[in-house]
Amino acid sequence: MKITTTRLFGLPEITPEEVYHLLGRPNFHTFDNNSTRSYMKHHLPGAIHLDPGDYSAGDLPNDKQATLVFYCSDPLCGAGPYAAKRARNMGFEQVFVMPCGITGWLKKGFPVEQEIKNGAA
Repeated sequence: MKITTTRLFGLPEITPEEVYHLLGRPNFHTFDNNSTRSYMKHHLPGAIHLDPGDYSAGDLPNDKQATLVFYCSDPLCGAGPYAAKRARNMGFEQVFVMPCGITGWLKKGFPVEQEIKNGAA
């Protein structure tokens, strides 16, 4: 079994395939914890960008039973697990990390969104 930051933090992991099948479902939310530049370049459809160390419960859904998925760049990145741990400490119970991050998502060929700034991607 591979040791990941997610496992060290005691958080459950979720695969890109599981996330893909849950996208768009009620009370299912994804959070991108990469840099703003990375988020603008590509992120999961509907993902909200959050700074892993600088967000409040007000940035998350009101429903503490909502399913929250956090991710960053890859299995060695600690931003997603750190942000997920903060959400868990705020009282959210259904908190998951997609440890393969956006890199693993792209390798699977799943769709992404981009933020357009000044008319260019």
